[in-house]
Amino acid sequence: MMLSTPFGDYPIPASVAARLPSTPPMPTPDAGERDPDVIAFRDWMEASPENAIAFERLRRWHRVQEDLAAEAKAQNRPFVVTEDGLD
Repeated sequence: MMLSTPFGDYPIPASVAARLPSTPPMPTPDAGERDPDVIAFRDWMEASPENAIAFERLRRWHRVQEDLAAEAKAQNRPFVVTEDGLD
């Protein structure tokens, strides 16, 4: 499993991947409202408050990891994906 950021793609350690919330794939940004992927994702989000919470946790984690990757790149040091942002 890989984490894609504007600063590169990084492997997600198994211990981190095991803690990530399970969500369906995000539809592409250019998908229309009638796209089956958009409809399926929207239905999943609306099916349960826990689904919306899981998605928000994953989104927040990804943003924190992007910030950490940017910081590592600016400091010219390697970046390793962590659990930061999950809790």
